Amino acid sequence: MSPASGIPPARLQDLPPKWAHFCLHTENFLHDELGYDLQGRSVVVAFSGGIDSTALLLVLKYLCAKNNAVLTAAHLDHAIRPESGEDAAWAEQFCKDANIRFTKIRRDIPALAREQGVGLEEAGRLARYAFLEETRIAAKADAIFLGHHLDDLCEDMLMRLSRGTGWPGLAGMPGIDNDRHLVRPFLLTPKARLQAFLEALSIQWREDATNADTDCTRNRIRHEILPLFLRENPNFPESVARLWRVGRIDEDYWTTACEIREELIPAETLNKAHKALRLRLYKAGLDHLGPGQALADTLFRLDQAWLEKRTGAMFQFPGKKTARIARKGVVFRHTH
Repeated sequence: MSPASGIPPARLQDLPPKWAHFCLHTENFLHDELGYDLQGRSVVVAFSGGIDSTALLLVLKYLCAKNNAVLTAAHLDHAIRPESGEDAAWAEQFCKDANIRFTKIRRDIPALAREQGVGLEEAGRLARYAFLEETRIAAKADAIFLGHHLDDLCEDMLMRLSRGTGWPGLAGMPGIDNDRHLVRPFLLTPKARLQAFLEALSIQWREDATNADTDCTRNRIRHEILPLFLRENPNFPESVARLWRVGRIDEDYWTTACEIREELIPAETLNKAHKALRLRLYKAGLDHLGPGQALADTLFRLDQAWLEKRTGAMFQFPGKKTARIARKGVVFRHTH
C-alpha cells in the first residue's frame, strides 16, 4: 500500500523551529498545567485519523522519543459509514509509515446502539472508551491521550450550560482525569493551530462525514449554536480558556476543602460554615457514596431543612442515596 499521508519527519529536531516549539509547548502544558510527566511512561493515543488525533499522534511521537516513553496508537472502526474500513486501513498505514505501534478493532456501533437502546452518539462513546481502556491495560500503559482541543472545550461548555451543570463543572471537561486515565494535552489549543501544524508538514488526514450530522447534540452545538456566540464575541474561545483555568483552581480548592471520609457531616462543622461550603459538603457526602448526580434543587431543600433543624427529615437523591437531618449533623446513606 502506498503511503497513507505525507511521511512525517522522524525526529523533533527535524521539525521547522516554529513547530518544534509547538511540540515543546504541549509538553510544558502537560507538565505545568496538568501535572503529567511523560518521562519513561507508556501511553495510548486515540487515533481516528482526523485533524486533532493525527496532530496529537505526531506530537506524542516526538515527545515520547524525547522522554524515552512508549507510544501506541489505537483506532476504533465504528462501522457507521461505508468508508470506515478505509479509514482504519489509512490509519494503520499512517502508523506504519511513521513507525508507530498500532492496534485496531471493529465494532458495529449501529448494532450496539440497537442492543443497548441508546443513540449512535452514546453507543459510539461507550464503545470507544471501553476499547481504549482495554488497549491501555494490554499495553501496560499509564494513560490514554485524547485530541480534544479548545474548539471542543467551547462546545462542551455550551453543552453543560444547556444541561444546567453547576459550578465548577460548568468550566468544561478536565485536562486530566486520573480515575479514567485520560489526558487532554490540546485542551487550550485551537483546532486551527493543529491544522496548520499538519499542513506545515504536508500531512493529510481523514474527514468524518458524521461530524456534519446535526441529529447529534454536539454537532448541533458546533454548527448552529457556537457560531452565534462567536459572532457576538470573536474572543469567546479565549474567555472559555480563562474560565476553564478558574474552574480547575476552584475545583481543586473545593475538593480539598470538602473531603469526606465518613457518612456524616457533623453539626459543629455545618453550624459555622458559609452556605457555599455547606452545599459543597452535602454534594461531597453524596459523591462519597458512589455514582448519581446530586440535584441542586434538592441540595437547597436539604440545606433549608438543616437551618430549620427539622430532625428526621429525609431527602432522596439519584443513585439510591439519602441524606437525613439528625441532631449530630447530616447523615448520608446508600439504600439497597
